Amino acid sequence: MRITGVAALRPTFSLTITAVLFFCNLSSVAFAVGIQELYRITNGVSGSHVEYRQLTIPSGGEVLLADIQGPGKITYFYVTDNSQGRFYPGLVLKVFWDNEKDPGIHVPLSDFFGAIGSRTIDYQSAPMQINHYCYMCYLPMPFSKRARFLLANDGDEKYSRSVAYGIDYEKNQTFAAVKSRLHCCWRRSNPTQNGLHTLLQVRGKGNYIGNFLQIFSSYKGWWGEGDTNLHIDGKKIIHTPGTEDEYGSCWSFEHTFSYMYCGYIQNDKGNNRMYRWYLANPVRFRESLKVEIQNQRYKDGQIPSADDYISVAYWYQENRTHPVTLQFYRERTALSRAAEYAEK
Repeated sequence: MRITGVAALRPTFSLTITAVLFFCNLSSVAFAVGIQELYRITNGVSGSHVEYRQLTIPSGGEVLLADIQGPGKITYFYVTDNSQGRFYPGLVLKVFWDNEKDPGIHVPLSDFFGAIGSRTIDYQSAPMQINHYCYMCYLPMPFSKRARFLLANDGDEKYSRSVAYGIDYEKNQTFAAVKSRLHCCWRRSNPTQNGLHTLLQVRGKGNYIGNFLQIFSSYKGWWGEGDTNLHIDGKKIIHTPGTEDEYGSCWSFEHTFSYMYCGYIQNDKGNNRMYRWYLANPVRFRESLKVEIQNQRYKDGQIPSADDYISVAYWYQENRTHPVTLQFYRERTALSRAAEYAEK
């Protein structure tokens, strides 16, 4: 979407009202669907694993948070510690489904909830929220045999804090036949190469459901000209014609916002944080999926940039065959190598 500055072109009043009403209608529909299912009585039995204690993890160590026997489904997961919104960046969340040797969720703890780089910003979305240092996830996580939640420390310091966490679940024999598992991966391009950042690349069958994206750019003009590209089973689809379009805005980002499906929650000295959930429109693939976003700025046309991109991607998949890898602590926490630009 071509513009000449961060707030150069503004939509007309009527277009703005139409967009707001359309979005509110979608949000109401999603909320109504959830409410309408509450009356259903199933054969499930609810349970919860809750702990509040001093947690100490040496560098290179890990602790078991919970080992929940199935078949069942995780319905809610929250965690907090007494760091006042600054989780130690060496904390890594690992979630193992059934008896798999590799975790399906393998990401920094704070980043799993959208607090990228351990910097907490409150927001409210349908599947994830952060409210006053309470980090909450409502994404359903089915499993057939067991679900193991571990917290690892791959940093260079010992972690010792007062920690509280809770995991709600439903046990039901019907989940024994469900093959879908929640997965989550973390990626950083510091800086991007050839003006491109890959959020996810996976083989198999599944549904891609959303991401958080953190961008640092020193460019003083419009930095978010990049398209989102979906490579579904080898076929390329251009999903949106600009970064702001993908994350719930148009004609750049004029202000921060936090909604059910999308949000732009940080605009601070070149740091930009956003999220997008594909809940009503999951990206379905049968053989493979690659998700990319272009890193481009606008200066008399679209120009490839070399900014610092961090993403956390979420998807459901059956019968995963490759491990979910995570970059090393030093790479994750390295100083930004984003380019400096001569043009203004």
